[in-house]
Amino acid sequence: MAFLSLDAVSMEFPVKGNGAFRALDAISLDVGENEFVCLIGHSGCGKSTLLNLIAGLLLPTAGSIRCEDKPVRGPGPDRAMVFQSHALLPWMTCYENVHLAVRQVFGRAQSRAEVSGKAEQALRLVHLEHAMHKYPFEISGGMKQRVGLARALADRSMMRSRGARAQPRARP
Repeated sequence: MAFLSLDAVSMEFPVKGNGAFRALDAISLDVGENEFVCLIGHSGCGKSTLLNLIAGLLLPTAGSIRCEDKPVRGPGPDRAMVFQSHALLPWMTCYENVHLAVRQVFGRAQSRAEVSGKAEQALRLVHLEHAMHKYPFEISGGMKQRVGLARALADRSMMRSRGARAQPRARP
């Protein structure tokens, strides 16, 4: 069984007037757990559209997407997305940016302390505990990307079991 499965996924966007633009046409793909896949293609070929579908930010116009054999019908803690731009809210600290994402996913199912702990743990995982209370304008571009990565990791209910794999190794 594939960790992620796309079956004949198509995506159309409405065009002014009438008609539609087909961004993706019958894409099928199986990805195993811990498998690393790269999407390569020219600008406008549908790479970001496909990632948005997998993340649950868009729903396909045809076909189906399954993650861990469950249908993808919207964003969820079993998938995460790190954006090309850091997409941080400038009026929030690093901690608040991560906490917001965790609260959106787990807020009703977990206590405030658990949500706060997940946000702090994710920032520690990417070595940003010293920058938790800094605003995006106070940190470097690379640190902003790591906040985005922490936000993605913190959204995952499996962060503890998979977090160790994301830590950089000190030796080859």
